[in-house]
Amino acid sequence: MALRKICSFMVFIFLLQIVHLNASNILGSCPMLSNSSSMTQTELLQELTNDCRYDKMIRPPGEINSTNPIAVYTRAYIYTIKSNMAKTLQFDVHMMLQFRYLDKRLEFSNITPYFNQIYGGQSAHDLIWTPSVYVSNEPSSAIIGNSVKDILISIDPSGMVILNTRLQATLNCGLRLEKFPFDVQECPLVFESWTYNVLDMVLYWDQEPIILADELHLTEYKLMDKWVNASEVFYTTSQQHFGHFAGNFSSISITFKLAREMGFFMMDYYIPSILIVVISWVSFWLHMDASPPRIVLGTNTILTFMTLASKVENSLPKVSYIKASEIWFLGCTIFLFAAMVEFAFVNTIYRRKKNVPLKKVNSKYILKSTLTPKLARKQFQKNTTGLERSRSWSSLDNTNSSEQDFTSQNYLTVHSFPSTLNIPSVKVDEDKDQECSVGSIMTINSTSSPKPFPRRATLAQLHNFTTMTPQEIAQWIDRRSRIVFPIAFIIFNILYWSFIWI
Repeated sequence: MALRKICSFMVFIFLLQIVHLNASNILGSCPMLSNSSSMTQTELLQELTNDCRYDKMIRPPGEINSTNPIAVYTRAYIYTIKSNMAKTLQFDVHMMLQFRYLDKRLEFSNITPYFNQIYGGQSAHDLIWTPSVYVSNEPSSAIIGNSVKDILISIDPSGMVILNTRLQATLNCGLRLEKFPFDVQECPLVFESWTYNVLDMVLYWDQEPIILADELHLTEYKLMDKWVNASEVFYTTSQQHFGHFAGNFSSISITFKLAREMGFFMMDYYIPSILIVVISWVSFWLHMDASPPRIVLGTNTILTFMTLASKVENSLPKVSYIKASEIWFLGCTIFLFAAMVEFAFVNTIYRRKKNVPLKKVNSKYILKSTLTPKLARKQFQKNTTGLERSRSWSSLDNTNSSEQDFTSQNYLTVHSFPSTLNIPSVKVDEDKDQECSVGSIMTINSTSSPKPFPRRATLAQLHNFTTMTPQEIAQWIDRRSRIVFPIAFIIFNILYWSFIWI
């Protein structure tokens, strides 16, 4: 019995020693920082970030006190911008981001004064706290500091941390294409705080926030301007799953003003389309009845222009509004189609058989008589019949003999007049078709010269009317088209380019 008590007491003493030893080890696991000239940068950083004094999950205290949010200053060095926005509505940016913030827990000026900087890469990044920032307008965003290509960290003796990271981002850009291909786009690059709201961390732009590489060159666009902005983004607390991540979050952005380079479109779209329209005017110099060459020329110019325009339009997203390129396409198509319609119109007129009476030889009467030839001939015949009837009654009143028997009102004779008056008699043989042409048969008899004269010249003198053959009208329309089409196309260009540059 006594032996059992002695053994139990010895076991108890042994356990107390073990507990005391473990407690001593635990208390002594956070050694004091001491000056040592033989300490390396890695050893120094490991000592500063020892778990007993540094928790990388907790943000550094503010510059004034621990309750203030930590200020993170940002700078961007941009060395590549790639753009294919017309098709994908996205552009690529290659840059180096620099975040600068103060972490007083990493101050080592009193420990190793012979160190000016601590440099490190991914291993140093794994030991210290870094801000969680993401690109909000990137389709496949990655949290900077966790999924990055290259990282460089430097810490000065005061605890100022500079984090440099390379970033390749594909960014969304909502395009406005009303003036395509002469459009100017404003595309943002937006950074937001991921973990901490404005009560814990605020993002600021550093001095000289954007630096562009000297060799920066864009193929499709040129960089017109750039500016930065800082704001806050609010996420509502109405949804429970937001939890701690609801509220205002700090946000900074870079906006690039990009103007599209128009050299490609001028050389591959506008100048060729102008030449195609001009080539379609060659049809006006061909013969009115040359159907095969004029048809081939018209159809080939239209098909060529359609192929040219489809290349440009297929590279663009489908939008609901009208673009400047579509206005140009529509205008050129109208001119090409009008040249084909002009040929069909001229060829139809050229094949007519009957002459067209005209009151005056000008555009108004030519087009009116050409478009409504039946109406023009009826009006001409009506005026002709009335005048002939008045001339017949006038000669009946002036004759002294009554033995003349007139069988038709369209027959005028002057046999009873003295031969010295030399007044002709006019006989008009009506066509079986009431819409007779101006070339109807007319016989003019005179006592001195019984020779027939054409009706066209006589009626033109009596009524101030003239006639034109269909071939003359077709040739007149072609000659006017050689002037009207170029002038109309020049006016269209003036209006179009004025809209572009205003």
